[in-house]
Amino acid sequence: MGEKLHLGKVEARGFKSLLDIDVPLRQGVTVIVGENNAGKSNFIDALRLLTDPLDGRRNRWWEPDDVHPWADGGAQLTAVYAGLEDVEAATHLQARVPASEEPDLQRGNHARYSVVFARPAEGERAPRPVWSAGRLLDDPEPEARRAVRHVYLPPMRNAQQELASSSGNRLRLILAAELGGEKAIKAFEEEQAKHFRYLEQHDKIKAVRGRINDPLNLLTAGAHPQHMGLSFADPTLVSIARALRTRMSDEGLDVEDIARSGLGYANLLYIATVLAELEAARGADLTLFLVEEPEAHLHPQLQNLLLEHLKSRALQSQTFEPEAEGAPLGRIQVVITTHSPVLAAATTVKDLVILKRRRTPAPEAKTVKDAVADVAVPAPQPTVPEAEPQPPEAAAFAFTTAAVPVAAIPFTRHEPAKLDRYLDITKSAMLFGTRVILVEGLAEALLMPAFARLVLDAIPDERARTRAKAVFRGSCIVAVDGVDFTPYLRALLAGVSGVRIADRVVVITDQDPTKKTTEPDDEAAEPPLPDTAAEDRTETTETGFNRAAFLTKHLQDWDVPEDCFRISESRPTLEPELMRPENRALLKDVFLDLRPKSAHRWKPVDDATTPDEQAAAFGTLFTDGSNKLPKGDYAYRLAERLATRPDNFRVPEHLATAIRWIADVEGGRR
Repeated sequence: MGEKLHLGKVEARGFKSLLDIDVPLRQGVTVIVGENNAGKSNFIDALRLLTDPLDGRRNRWWEPDDVHPWADGGAQLTAVYAGLEDVEAATHLQARVPASEEPDLQRGNHARYSVVFARPAEGERAPRPVWSAGRLLDDPEPEARRAVRHVYLPPMRNAQQELASSSGNRLRLILAAELGGEKAIKAFEEEQAKHFRYLEQHDKIKAVRGRINDPLNLLTAGAHPQHMGLSFADPTLVSIARALRTRMSDEGLDVEDIARSGLGYANLLYIATVLAELEAARGADLTLFLVEEPEAHLHPQLQNLLLEHLKSRALQSQTFEPEAEGAPLGRIQVVITTHSPVLAAATTVKDLVILKRRRTPAPEAKTVKDAVADVAVPAPQPTVPEAEPQPPEAAAFAFTTAAVPVAAIPFTRHEPAKLDRYLDITKSAMLFGTRVILVEGLAEALLMPAFARLVLDAIPDERARTRAKAVFRGSCIVAVDGVDFTPYLRALLAGVSGVRIADRVVVITDQDPTKKTTEPDDEAAEPPLPDTAAEDRTETTETGFNRAAFLTKHLQDWDVPEDCFRISESRPTLEPELMRPENRALLKDVFLDLRPKSAHRWKPVDDATTPDEQAAAFGTLFTDGSNKLPKGDYAYRLAERLATRPDNFRVPEHLATAIRWIADVEGGRR
């Protein structure tokens, strides 16, 4: 299926934290992820200001605070629509721009609408936002722009309250769409009126009239006698919808009041009513379904089902045919913001856009004082004696939003498919943070937190120690379940226009001296390189393949700065690195705890005469025949022991250095 009408890109300049950003969107579903305060809600606000609500009831207006302090000319938002067919291109004729002006979008018909909002001066009324279409300085046909609408679901919605509300607005829209035109609605209202007239003749209602009229007649007999009647108000579609109440229960049981349902299922029911409204009403050429944090109150399986359903609805809408010539197209495009690794893992990586919170220095020659002056009249300066020197003025900075559309990362042909398979719930957590530790498998993933406690506890300054531990805990440890680090590194560090998903990435890997000279499954495998990236140690083990140098070469080819990554290599593997004379007794205790009847298997370690021989003998326990020691089981027991009785265990120096570096401890820097 070719491209259909959709919002292809949003440009924001000077809007809240979106100081200077372009965000491409997918035709079906775009999932926007990122840490807190990364700008996800600001981006949704931009979409709400660029389009009108489907029901015509706007509740998001431009505000003075929408303009960033550094935006001298005000805030500007731009929507670029792609996939316009000939009829749609004619509708948006005034807004059309040449495909050459939008090289990031697929070739075809494009339409561009921009809105500028100027910050009002102190005490003045906010000006109206100014719209422009295409290359024009105004928007001569605003009705064409309003053919794109949105439906917004806020993050903190109370689904039970919304569904139990007497407003009935959403049910009214669905009912109206089901009935059809005004003629059918009028006939429906007249039909219901007949039912009410019939009900007015019920014996009990007549009795109520009599009970009231008896005293009323007596009270008014001496003046102008009065008579009371009871009748139902003429029903309208609005009043009928207000009288309806949404109820739900498990299948096979009688439906009950929505307040008795769990929050999660009530949330799904609420979303279902919105989807029904979108499909039934089809009141716009394109409707943006904007959903913030749809994971609220939903367990993982329901999150997966919801995302799959939203995708299928968006895809299905691309096949809709207008009900009549000139009727709205009824396309649906979904934009989701989420903190859920479940949703991030459930979608293809190409549908992901990562928003990052980035510390941005002020424009040149603009200081904190200047930035404040942009938005307010300068406050009177306190009187200071001329002889008293003033402290230097600090440079201004702001936290702004940067975007990494994963589809724009320069992956090789098979890497997106690999990541789609690799990124499960635990691994997709790496997309939400700025510091990532990539390890080969479960053993390293279990041991790194235990090692970090020992390394960081050694920091003498309490404040620095507390901070370093917090930074490490905020880092994401990802077990790649193998040695195929390249797709992860490319996703995290290759970046788009200089913006990367991660700020720091550590790779914990083994030397593997017997490995062949090429990396499996890598489309850009390089010949062996000199060992320049590994830690500086005295051993000189020969190896046919140097993974540290191999990965470093890739990172250099991608222009990744050296302060963004570190490759930490165990020689030859992790387990022999653990065996140091001061660690031997503890490692033996853990071994015998795991294998209490295998003291004879430890004997070669005790019999070894040099540290290198002991390390080799210990490593053999994990590789020798069918009775080899499971690395994961041993790592779990070792981590548990280190948490209770570490007995001065010494963490291998290359791992300790990596931990200090990811935790931003001075001693761990290059």
